[in-house]
Amino acid sequence: MDYIKLFEPISINNLEIKNRIVMPAMGLSYTDNYEFNDRFRGFYRERARGGVGLMTIGPVAIDKAGSAPLMPKLFDDENIEPLKNFIGELHKETMVKLATQLFHMGRYAFSAFTGLSPIAPSPIPSKLTRETPREMTKEDIEEIKTAYADAARRAKAADFDFVEILACTGYLISQFLSPITNKRTDEYGGSIENRMRFGLEVIREVRKAVGDDFPVGIRIAGNDFMEGGHTNKESSLFAAEAENASIDAVNVTGGWHETSIPQLTTNVPPGAYLYLAKGIKEKVNVPVFASNRLGDQNQAERALRSGRCDMICWARPLIADPELPNKIQEGRLDEIVPCIACNQGCFDSIFSGTSVCCVLNPRAGRENDFIIEPATSKKKIMVAGGGPAGMEFAITAAKRGHDVTLYEKENDLGGQLNLAKSPPGKGEFQNFIDSMKNRMSRWGAKIKLGKNVTPELIKKNSPDVLVVASRAKPITLDIPGKDMPHVFNAWDVLLEKVYDIGENVVIIGGNATGCETAHFISAMGIPDAETFTFLMYHSAEEQDFAKNMLHDSSRKITVLEMAGRMAENVGRTGRWSLMKSLRMMGVNLRTKTRLIEIKEDHVIIEDENGKSSIPADTVIMAVGAVSDDTLSQTFTDTDMTTIIIGDAKTPRKIPDAVREGFEAALTV
Repeated sequence: MDYIKLFEPISINNLEIKNRIVMPAMGLSYTDNYEFNDRFRGFYRERARGGVGLMTIGPVAIDKAGSAPLMPKLFDDENIEPLKNFIGELHKETMVKLATQLFHMGRYAFSAFTGLSPIAPSPIPSKLTRETPREMTKEDIEEIKTAYADAARRAKAADFDFVEILACTGYLISQFLSPITNKRTDEYGGSIENRMRFGLEVIREVRKAVGDDFPVGIRIAGNDFMEGGHTNKESSLFAAEAENASIDAVNVTGGWHETSIPQLTTNVPPGAYLYLAKGIKEKVNVPVFASNRLGDQNQAERALRSGRCDMICWARPLIADPELPNKIQEGRLDEIVPCIACNQGCFDSIFSGTSVCCVLNPRAGRENDFIIEPATSKKKIMVAGGGPAGMEFAITAAKRGHDVTLYEKENDLGGQLNLAKSPPGKGEFQNFIDSMKNRMSRWGAKIKLGKNVTPELIKKNSPDVLVVASRAKPITLDIPGKDMPHVFNAWDVLLEKVYDIGENVVIIGGNATGCETAHFISAMGIPDAETFTFLMYHSAEEQDFAKNMLHDSSRKITVLEMAGRMAENVGRTGRWSLMKSLRMMGVNLRTKTRLIEIKEDHVIIEDENGKSSIPADTVIMAVGAVSDDTLSQTFTDTDMTTIIIGDAKTPRKIPDAVREGFEAALTV
């Protein structure tokens, strides 16, 4: 495909932007005292150089009560000069246009961060913070409008090219817009006209602060996806009124943080929410940005060609690959590091209280700390294991100029990534494998599949460095019945090596692997998305009948977990979606339950009520993994450096494996 629309210039107000690619605001947590520091500079500098057209630095805090010290502040003048100096550098070095986003959390603010009570249109408790905000007085409303305007004035003084007002995802302005969180009886509550009033007044105050020629945008939810909240109809009405109030562009995203509808996880089909931008674009005459799951360049190009939007937002794709725009424009597609929508390094990190990183890009957020430089001397390196740690080591070492050969005893690359890609909605993990394979080839690393590394092979090749990155192996519980023919391990099930799964399935272990295996089995035989679409498009079946087919696993599946919580090792952004899917499929999730014995057609269990049995013609073990590093233990050569990484060292999550492979490759 030719990427014509992606690289067309566009004008917003008087601002000329070189292409249609936007990097929207992202919470990064790269500071803990509101400062704009070197870590931010390293992150944004690399992405500015990567070819994005409009890059948003932020969000930025407009006041203390509605923010957190994890982001830069513009509620005083302290960051104006640092930002101005940095923006000047980027304007001189690149053609990027620079925006910032004005941010107020409202009821989502944490008093533990600010020392202040959160404020909101009404005292409706927040499901995210478990706090009840203070209802804003008229004086509060005037103060916050002034805070928005003052922050916009500072943004202009710092030489930003564009300022965006945040009015989505359940933050302050959207709290005023929604009848769920706005129960006011004054002129700011009640009818939709009244609920829009605060947001429109903010826009007008910001416009006064920056002048008519300065571009001002707004980011809105195309649909709140909250019962009783705004649909695309109400959102488009607000967008039209925002244009009347002098907005120059509308950035359309998905629902609130509280929604039970997945927004960004792998089970959201690419481009699924493009229709939200279309609904807004039909009501306004200013440029409209589309967001959410449009990171594939072909999908993005088609979205622009469809006329449903004018610009494409790439947030996570530019965390994964800062050079993505340049690589696409220059035809370097084999070098692309794709976002796979796993959320493990970005959103899960934020929710766990750490800063943003990336599973596929171990330099994300550490650009100043890790520079890939040519090796001082070329070394011959053998890598044993083609999982994420071994592949990342091979890529980085080869890129530095080493002679690298990677050996994988199986006939395909990926290691445990092949397990991760098996459950429904996880197919994009194959893109992870493909990207690493492409980049190994691009930098000259040789790949030997179906080749086990032995001491004899090592002696024959005489490498300078041996990297042991062999995979882990599943743990087997030592209980009566464990060797019966209907007992399997979850890895074999996910790799489709098990051909006969019965109607009554019991999975031992409710960790990520156990729950994903339950999801995998429950989805066997149900219509896929393409089939369901076909049936609905042609009205082949009644809608309710077809919908029931999607939730009919035809099996009785039970997951047993000794701990008190299922999927404890799954990140917050993915866990709730996984649990929702299992419940919709009728999977029986039993916590605080221990397996005692496996019988021919049932299992004996014990819980707080004592011992009982569950029918089971298939039992699947998903109780964890253990390292399998026999290679380094059986081979010793004082003239050869041996490095042990990944699961060969200790079983961990994929981000840890990639990061370890990358950092180890910088040491040779």
